[in-house]
Amino acid sequence: MAYQSAYRSSYRRHRRRRRNSHYGVLIALILLVVIAVPVIFRMVTGAAGALFGGGSSQIVYQLQTPRALMQGKAVDLGGTPYRDQSGSALVPMQSLCENMDMDFAWDAAAGTATATRKKDTVQMKAGSKNMLLNGEKHSMSVAADAKDGVLYVPVRDFCTALSWQSSELGADQGDLIVISQSKKPLDEDKIGKAAEEALAVLGPSEQQLAATSVLLRADSDKLLSAGETVQMSEEEGKRGKAALDRGGMKYVPLKAAVHALGGTASFDGKHEWTVDCSGLQSTVQDDGKTKVNGEKVKGDHIDAYQDEASGSFYVSAPVFAAVIGKHFTDLGDGAFAFTTVSLDGFDSQKAYLDSLKEGLTQAVGGNIPEADVYIALTFDDGPTGRTGEYPEGLTATLLDGLKERGAHATFFMCGYRLQDFNSHCSRYLAEGHELGNHTMNHPMSMLPALGEDEIRKEINDNNDLIEKYCGARPTVMRPVGGAYDDKVQAVMKELGLPIINWDADTLDWKTKTDPSSVKNNLIDLAKDGSIVLMHDMYTGTVQGVLQAIDELQSRTDKTYAFVTVSELAAVKGITLEPGKVYTNIKESAA
Repeated sequence: MAYQSAYRSSYRRHRRRRRNSHYGVLIALILLVVIAVPVIFRMVTGAAGALFGGGSSQIVYQLQTPRALMQGKAVDLGGTPYRDQSGSALVPMQSLCENMDMDFAWDAAAGTATATRKKDTVQMKAGSKNMLLNGEKHSMSVAADAKDGVLYVPVRDFCTALSWQSSELGADQGDLIVISQSKKPLDEDKIGKAAEEALAVLGPSEQQLAATSVLLRADSDKLLSAGETVQMSEEEGKRGKAALDRGGMKYVPLKAAVHALGGTASFDGKHEWTVDCSGLQSTVQDDGKTKVNGEKVKGDHIDAYQDEASGSFYVSAPVFAAVIGKHFTDLGDGAFAFTTVSLDGFDSQKAYLDSLKEGLTQAVGGNIPEADVYIALTFDDGPTGRTGEYPEGLTATLLDGLKERGAHATFFMCGYRLQDFNSHCSRYLAEGHELGNHTMNHPMSMLPALGEDEIRKEINDNNDLIEKYCGARPTVMRPVGGAYDDKVQAVMKELGLPIINWDADTLDWKTKTDPSSVKNNLIDLAKDGSIVLMHDMYTGTVQGVLQAIDELQSRTDKTYAFVTVSELAAVKGITLEPGKVYTNIKESAA
């Protein structure tokens, strides 16, 4: 009995302890819920709002990017935010309203838009600086703008009228616009966090890309770095070394490219290169095995080779990326880039870099001889067809003579003449000549007398025609009479064309049928780096220029080479810049 009593007593104590234990667990669960629920609530309602101190809607735009950041994800905008000439940022109104929980209606025919949310109604009209909010007029600094069926509104004015918060970050910080419906101001910490998240999703801005990327192009001996075009040469004053495409993989001339970026590359005379570039120390062996700061580089296409023709050491693009501490992206059509962040998934950034490749001109061909004097021959106003003396065509006869002498030239063609005579056009590029634009209609009033749209049309129409008949677009242009002003330069910069004038005029446009005058003037005036003006529409020009070439090439005191304008620039290590005016390749006008 004593045993049973003791057992029952023990059992009762055990049950009390179990009840107490259950009570403890229950209390702990209640405390956990009390603590956890607010935390979970903040996590759910404030995932994006935590950046801004509230759970209200917010969006982050990036200028020149057709996507924005909304609650941690990229959203398509149906348009691309931009800055106008005054520097005001404009964004697609529909994307802004719909992502900020506003109903949006757009009447494209009338150019009007209406957005509503709760008690607020906003009305906008394309071309107007007035915004109606609940019937009350608000003046904006710039007008709403309709482009390709999309209405764009000035961010700052729109947000101010609705009492929304907005902040703009400069191009060097990502070209971002942060917008929130929160009533609380956006402090620096919150804006910084929003910018960091946006850049991870949207990618770098165009200015950040331009400032930090390296762009190359197969068959070009130049690279674009920090917005500047630099020739890749192994030694100063020497010809450039071109990047190459071998079986779809891009290869970079190691020493020349590293020198262009301000680094050094030296060979041990056996099988290894030592490279110091971008703060990194690397070794590259002749089989491509590479170490950067002592760490072996791994991955696909780790390769290198010695080019027998040029004697230069080439490394694959992935090896070069490792050596300079960047990411490699093949942009297609020969262009490729090295960037501080990977561009996988950032299509607009790839497209922007690809748009810069036109400045990376072809390398000077191996058929340009070493010479003491380089002269650029240029011909305006052609092409010219049959004459009584030249049944095959005057320009075709000139091409025959240049080919026999190994001479190259730049032909500044007029579209209205190209329409009439074009049977020879496949020869220009095939025989090493350069295509130039001399306007569609040769306006005698000259380009400064025209409006910007008229200038643009004269050039673009001729560009299209030259590409149609010659197989490529022109790389240079010459205005009628050599006349230009700020307006002409601005349009040419936009179209990517350097303006080429001259410092040696043979006056063949005066003498026309006198070959001796053309010959003597060319010999007397042309110096190393000169650009010679002629016209492939006079019989005296064809005979005179070939006679001058014969005499100069026969001299024994100096050697002469006759080249295109772009070849002359490449030989001299100068990059022709769109919109700039060149009279020779020793100095240029502003």
